[in-house]
Amino acid sequence: MCHNRDNLWFRVTEFDRPNQCIIGGQYRVHLRNRTCDCGVFNALCYPCTHVTAACQNLRLDPMTYVDQVYKIEYMYNVWRHVFPPIPDERKWPSVSLTPLKLLLDRELCRKPKGRPCSTRIRNNMDIQERINQQRLYGWCRNPDHITRSCPNRNS
Repeated sequence: MCHNRDNLWFRVTEFDRPNQCIIGGQYRVHLRNRTCDCGVFNALCYPCTHVTAACQNLRLDPMTYVDQVYKIEYMYNVWRHVFPPIPDERKWPSVSLTPLKLLLDRELCRKPKGRPCSTRIRNNMDIQERINQQRLYGWCRNPDHITRSCPNRNS
């Protein structure tokens, strides 16, 4: 829909295309300011589908809205200049470099072999009271019994 032909202001409606995972909506396109609500035209300076639809309504060529950066002439102008060759290494100015001290990043170090270190934060609830407490072993839970030599094992 053309809202203002003089200022080149349009409202483009895009329909849902579930097979392409595209959810439709309405987008405002302003050709004179080179803006579109989708943000692609603003960011890339290259016409999005909404700009192409607006240009088709006016029978304009959408390639006129392509930025100079994308044109081949612009690329040739970048490489038009002659780059001077690098002088011989003996002619370089001598610069005294102080040795750099490299610091080790502990996050990037490999983990040591063996059992993993505990990352649990311990508090007062984790402290066991071992005062006058005997360890209970085996199936019968009597002190000084182990599983193999427990007299109550077969009962």
